[in-house]
Amino acid sequence: MSTRPSDVALAHLAAIVTSSNDAIVGKTTEGVVQSWNAAAERMFGYSAEEMIGRSIRTIIPPDRQQEEDDILARISRGQDVKNFATMRQHKSGRVFPVSVTVSPIVNEAGVVVGASKIARDISDQMAMVQKLRESEERFRTLADNISQLAWMADREGYVFWYNRRWYEFTGTTLDEVRGWGWRKVHHPDHVERVVARIQRSWDTGEIWEDTFPLRGADGAYRWFLSRALPIRDDSGAIVRWFGSNTDITELKEREERIELLLGELNHRSKNMLAVVQAIARQAAGPHEKEFTRRLCARLQAMTASQDVLVSSGWRGADAQALIKSQLAHFGDLIGTRISIEGPPATLTPQAAQALGLALHELSTNAGKYGALSNRKGSVRISWRVLADRDKGRRFSIEWAESGGPAVKAPERRGFGLSVIDWMSKLSLGARVEVDFRPEGLVWRLTCRDGRALESAETYKEAARGRVAGRKGAEGTALALVVEDDAVIALDIAGAIEDAGYKVVGPAATVAEALGYLAEYPCDLAVLDVDLGLETSEEVARELVTRAIPFVAVSGFDERRTPPIFRNVRHLTKPIDMAELRAGLSEIAPAPRGRAERT
Repeated sequence: MSTRPSDVALAHLAAIVTSSNDAIVGKTTEGVVQSWNAAAERMFGYSAEEMIGRSIRTIIPPDRQQEEDDILARISRGQDVKNFATMRQHKSGRVFPVSVTVSPIVNEAGVVVGASKIARDISDQMAMVQKLRESEERFRTLADNISQLAWMADREGYVFWYNRRWYEFTGTTLDEVRGWGWRKVHHPDHVERVVARIQRSWDTGEIWEDTFPLRGADGAYRWFLSRALPIRDDSGAIVRWFGSNTDITELKEREERIELLLGELNHRSKNMLAVVQAIARQAAGPHEKEFTRRLCARLQAMTASQDVLVSSGWRGADAQALIKSQLAHFGDLIGTRISIEGPPATLTPQAAQALGLALHELSTNAGKYGALSNRKGSVRISWRVLADRDKGRRFSIEWAESGGPAVKAPERRGFGLSVIDWMSKLSLGARVEVDFRPEGLVWRLTCRDGRALESAETYKEAARGRVAGRKGAEGTALALVVEDDAVIALDIAGAIEDAGYKVVGPAATVAEALGYLAEYPCDLAVLDVDLGLETSEEVARELVTRAIPFVAVSGFDERRTPPIFRNVRHLTKPIDMAELRAGLSEIAPAPRGRAERT
């Protein structure tokens, strides 16, 4: 029986060759073309009439002729050449990439009589490969040259890639730290905590962040802030994690030095307050013991607020911690007769000092005359963080007493009432309500802007708003007071009033001071040079422009103040009030009569 293909089979084969998108070429063992399909014509630019009878080397670039020698040698041995990626040349001279498969053709006797060659244009695939290669090169260039150590892990947390910075710093290889091998460069005192926290992120998909020391190639440990983000696919499933480690050793060392300096400053300021207490006790006469006791208690209250601020690096005070520090002498009543409730809130240093003094006065009064002076009264301290679209986040606090002796309003305005009322208004730009209800004192403070909260933005516009629209001041001599410490401002204002001037302010910020100057025809001013994060230079320039004389006040000596303050009367803190009054008399005429504070 004959094994030759039928006419139908041959027709099918011819149709396949004709319709194929791949170039299909038949050639002899010497490389002479015997068949050339339509796809070959399109791919190489030569018609069948042009190529049949010519050598296949016509489409092979000169520098690749050796490839044909190797192919023909393999074909003659009856071997296939599969998916060989190379370059071939179009009739126009253009060279392009192809994938070639060559198979030997044998006769009935098993002798190789020719070859069948299939060529596929892989220009698009090669272009894609090149783009991927360039993309990977850009990624590696970026990843290997950033300052952070970087790494990637699979969805389960198995780390499979690190950047060059990691290897340079740790001196490790990928085989050493692949998977969970990174634990070997972690400090033994921290590694268990780190593993537990990062495993929680692997399990929950939460962003991971931690701070810990890593061992370098030199054996020394350095501190890093580390963070890892989950990378998700279109369905939201985590496919991998990308992490980085940022060296914060110098930052941490600076923070430790600052903490040390703050501790030393706190220690020295406490020593200074202790000296003040000792002098007050030693100098007090027989009838001044009560005054001395109250003074020392108030100094202790200031120290307690300062301790809370120092513990946070002077970056703010936790509201609850501040309240408890001022009620420490009633510690056994907290949770029973004293309730403290409110959301987490971090107060600015300025707010902590002002509220600390106010809370001290309130608790002292409650212990002597109010709800804590008997065995059944109670105090409820609560606060809120208010959200306002125009004014941002604001702070509100309430002190409410009940169950104590019947309350009566004081007959005179003493220092304690000034602290909880006027000084709080001054320090925080707040609205203060003091309600002497018979059933118990209620004190409420609500800030008009965000200055009480540590995260608050600038309140310059709010400060201008507080002075806008006021009626003009009456009187023959107006004195502007600019001082950001409420206690010192109260002291200066009192001394100026005693000298017969009408006080404008006091202002705690540059914006507030400029607002007062725009509204009131001031005759003179007392300027604190240093207003926390700003100085009063801008106010001084405005005063010079308006030809308004002023006295400068500073904790530094005159040589360390800005130049604009060098040619004016300069007083160093703590202020001698007699010297202040003398300085005012030198720069302005004596006032005619006295008036209340504006």
